[in-house]
Amino acid sequence: MTSTTGGFFVGFGLCLLLVSLGASAALGQYYSQIMEWRGEVERVYNITHSPDYRSAIDALDALSPYATQIADALPWIGLGWLADYIRRIPRAATFMRQVYNSSESAYYAMQAVEVTPVYLQYGMISGLFLIIVGIILVVRTRRKGRTLR
Repeated sequence: MTSTTGGFFVGFGLCLLLVSLGASAALGQYYSQIMEWRGEVERVYNITHSPDYRSAIDALDALSPYATQIADALPWIGLGWLADYIRRIPRAATFMRQVYNSSESAYYAMQAVEVTPVYLQYGMISGLFLIIVGIILVVRTRRKGRTLR
């Protein structure tokens, strides 16, 4: 039984080590390129999560249901040239909300990429540890088998 457990530890440790090494190699190729965008992603995140941006989204969301009625009323007061711009308010609110959500996703993805190498190193160390423990278990089991004969 101990030999089987040792074999499992060796196999699982080797799998964990190889997956961690492969992911580390893949990330290593793109890590510097990804991190070049960190400043821009943080800037967009800070802008889109500022109180002014959020109040602009709220204002556009509040105006969106009435944009068509407002646009239809503008020619009566001689401001018909603004009607097309007013009709674009609902679409602008949607785009601003999408930019808000996308910047949040990009910001958190950037943070995840930043800490990924550390977790990959933990995976490699764990894989090596499991391999060593598995080898020790297998060797002990084989030695016990020889002494019993």
